[in-house]
Amino acid sequence: MQIPAFTPEHAQQLSTFLASHGQAMTLPQSQGYLFAVICSPEPLDVHQWLEVIVPNTGGQLDETILFAFMGLYHQISEQVYETGFKLPVTLKHHADSDSYLDLDECQMWCQGFIQGAQEYYIKLSQAPALDANLLEALQTAYASLGFFALDAQVMTTIAEQNSITDVQLAQSQYELMGDFALGFAELIEIIAVQSGLYSEEDESWS
Repeated sequence: MQIPAFTPEHAQQLSTFLASHGQAMTLPQSQGYLFAVICSPEPLDVHQWLEVIVPNTGGQLDETILFAFMGLYHQISEQVYETGFKLPVTLKHHADSDSYLDLDECQMWCQGFIQGAQEYYIKLSQAPALDANLLEALQTAYASLGFFALDAQVMTTIAEQNSITDVQLAQSQYELMGDFALGFAELIEIIAVQSGLYSEEDESWS
């Protein structure tokens, strides 16, 4: 089928659809989850990831919703492997206070990312053959891309330990997220091969 370009209209359509399903992810969670799935050394097929995003549907969705999801997947994949990935979520400043940030979107994206990446992260990080430097790079990238899923009090403690404000911490971590996201797929491919668990000829890289 012809996969449509993902548009703001598609985003609104999916947001409304997901909000109508109590157990479904939000759109930002879906975006973080699909980013992780696309970077995985063991990609999922469409019905597998749809069932995670919208449970108990058996992947049976209205054609317009399915096309919108496919457009979203294609957009993220194209950014990851061709044009450069851009975080679809931002830190929101409160209009009346420079010291307040709305972290909800970033939190949801990070939650989705962790759900999609946790299994292969654990598998790769525990590989006996993995070089120490690559293990450290993997741990750092994973922690950064999942940072906003941390409890708010934990983030406050980290800020205090580094003698900065919560806002400064959030802004610096958001920038790091963008940096790590740009090279995450390449890092995972290098680590997957070096770990001995996968080879460059595996179908997952094709």
